[in-house]
Amino acid sequence: MALFAVFQTTFLITLLSLRTYQSEVLAERLPLTPEALQVSVNSTQQCLHLQWTVHNLPYNQEFKMVFQIQISRTETSNVIWVGNYSTTVKWNETVHWSWESELPLECAAHFVRIRSVVDDAKVPEPNFWSSWSSWQEVNVQDFLGQDALFVFPKDKLVEEGSNVTICYISGNIRNNISCYLEGEQIHGNQLDPRVSIFNLKNVPFIRKRGTNIYCEENQRNAISDGTVLFVSKVLEEPKDFSCETRDFKTLICTWDPGADTALAWFKQPSQSYTLFESFSGKKKSCEEKTRCNWQITQDSQEIYNLTLITANYFRTRSVNLLFNLTHRGETRGVTAHGGH
Repeated sequence: MALFAVFQTTFLITLLSLRTYQSEVLAERLPLTPEALQVSVNSTQQCLHLQWTVHNLPYNQEFKMVFQIQISRTETSNVIWVGNYSTTVKWNETVHWSWESELPLECAAHFVRIRSVVDDAKVPEPNFWSSWSSWQEVNVQDFLGQDALFVFPKDKLVEEGSNVTICYISGNIRNNISCYLEGEQIHGNQLDPRVSIFNLKNVPFIRKRGTNIYCEENQRNAISDGTVLFVSKVLEEPKDFSCETRDFKTLICTWDPGADTALAWFKQPSQSYTLFESFSGKKKSCEEKTRCNWQITQDSQEIYNLTLITANYFRTRSVNLLFNLTHRGETRGVTAHGGH
């Protein structure tokens, strides 16, 4: 028995010593500079996707870390965004993060670098920021042809009333370019000799086929290019949400959906509708836009707390209804809330 106690004590001391050693080793190696930074572009979503690793973390352990990310545009000294990303990192793990750009990524070169700090109770303080990683450049213009005209973004889905930034890129810096929104000339700002940007404020809904933008050279045999903004109407809260039952077997719920946000030309479907009952935790996807049936359970439940949820690509809205089965008639929703 005494031998076992000695062995157990020795094992615990060894384990604690190992953990202390690992923490000391990590502390000695701090700060840990992120490595193998790779940046890719998703032009459809106008996102930069980053991935990187952190070497020298102790084997088979994980640590809370904070990564600070800098993004520059046109040149490394022109920093346009700085932010922190906190996550738990395991040994030999690749970290992923994405950033959405307001300016189409084709319009300018972008540069990215990151640094890190360990923010974990397992590691003794003080901790310091690591060195910055090397700048990684992403320049989509490298893949565009010369002596041509390009307008970006291409066929973008936006919400009515939002702000949108577009640009043109001219392969010939001597080109005299004019741009038009639905036939009306628009004026922008020059980003560099080949690129001009246009900030469109409070974009209106014009038609389901989209809003046309095009640019062209002011000369004979002019080259031109354009794009379409598909503007979705703003999703509305369902109005006049009410439910009733006549047989105590089915709740018949109806509502006014408001404007349809579907854009068939962009393959943007109509808003979806879902019924959720909070007491039972059950939900049902509604097949129709204006009504949905809810099956009453054969138990002692008399009160139903129903939420009608509508959602599209941009946002979700909802309206609530408290329904009492003992009131056989119709009950209407009395509170509503919605958001992005």
